[in-house]
Amino acid sequence: MVRPLSLALLAPAVAASVSNIHISQLATTIAINLPPNNNDINFYMTAPTYYSWVGLGFGAQMANSLMLMAYPASDGKHVTISPRLATGDTEPQFDRNYRVRLDGNSSVDGSYMVVSGTCINCRSWAGGSLNSYTNGQPMMYALGPSTASGTSRIASNDQGVTLQKHTAYGRFLLSTIQATGYGGTGVLTSINNQVNTGTQPVNTYGANSPNGVVLGDHDTLGLAHGITMAVVALVLAPVDVILGSGRLLAGFPLIHAICSLFYLFLMIAGLGTGIKASAEYVVTQHFATAHQVLGFIAFFLGLLLLGLGIALQVGRALSSVGERGIVAVAHRWGIRFLWLLVLIDGGIGLQLADASLSLIIGYIVFAGASFLAVVSVLACLFCIGGRRSGTRDERNSAGIVDGGGGGLFNTNVRKSVNSRKTSGDSEPVILPDNRQPSARYE
Repeated sequence: MVRPLSLALLAPAVAASVSNIHISQLATTIAINLPPNNNDINFYMTAPTYYSWVGLGFGAQMANSLMLMAYPASDGKHVTISPRLATGDTEPQFDRNYRVRLDGNSSVDGSYMVVSGTCINCRSWAGGSLNSYTNGQPMMYALGPSTASGTSRIASNDQGVTLQKHTAYGRFLLSTIQATGYGGTGVLTSINNQVNTGTQPVNTYGANSPNGVVLGDHDTLGLAHGITMAVVALVLAPVDVILGSGRLLAGFPLIHAICSLFYLFLMIAGLGTGIKASAEYVVTQHFATAHQVLGFIAFFLGLLLLGLGIALQVGRALSSVGERGIVAVAHRWGIRFLWLLVLIDGGIGLQLADASLSLIIGYIVFAGASFLAVVSVLACLFCIGGRRSGTRDERNSAGIVDGGGGGLFNTNVRKSVNSRKTSGDSEPVILPDNRQPSARYE
């Protein structure tokens, strides 16, 4: 709950120079001081280390706003601050044109992260500016996902490190008039976390988000993409490999076709959600990461294999030997290669998404088990197919051959051509095998 109260703990002269807000649902405090006669902004943020990052934004919406993003440094004790510009509902991008100086109070101490410093010449930026003479300056705050949600903990000195989508955020109005004057970061860090002054919440999110705070906000597009492609890689693809392998299962082309179409449909769904999710992050907006490149290759390979499959079925309908041609070999091995490509790309995608180590290990275990299971099934099918082929050869050598093209429907049995002999218009005489007719029939 956000409560506007007086800053009773501070002297009146100092209180007039501070504007702050405390969000009890998030155990987070934000404070601002605007020193007179310059364009600097003194800021203070404290948030639980349960959240991977904390951010303060100047503006009513992300588009064209300046944001200060803070997260633990690589040593886990200090803090990295990153000034970023947001161009839309996407991850803000680090802009080195804005300089931020942290003071000695900034640190990761136990279960809290404290960020205190000055953003130099930050009252105007590309696309917007801070109104220094209003009681209703729009502001935003956001908190990154926790490690409990499966996101890897951030510990980096890189100001441009990729940040996952916030799990909680909100908007409020700030009194820049009250924040202007003497104060500095030393005064800001002395604020009691339970006191608010000069602010009011802005509830634009509906009745389910009291006080303008949104909790439980997640990267639904990325989650949908991951689940869809996991089903493809670990379920549909291996089944399709088995159905499309060898002549033993060639009698079930309809099942293979249905599975392949569903396989391709989910790949299209995964590609669509992946493209949409990619637009939300700086590192993926140009579609140049290894995961994205391999994903596009896999998709177009899937289309090519679909075309080969259709050509193969047409060839089998027109010729009894179509299933043994080069098209069949290319289709069969292409399906297997596509599956391996999708499996590998899934692991790369988890790394790109900063998934937890346990999730990555779990995927590797399931992928390895799936691969071994499919190899075992294919080996069994190969052995069974070899035995049937050997039996058929034995039957042929005994003088019993299949009729028609592939022998699929023809069950006629014919005697050896050497076992019959005719003379003129007389009825053929059946002779025992390996016997020659007498001279009178010559």
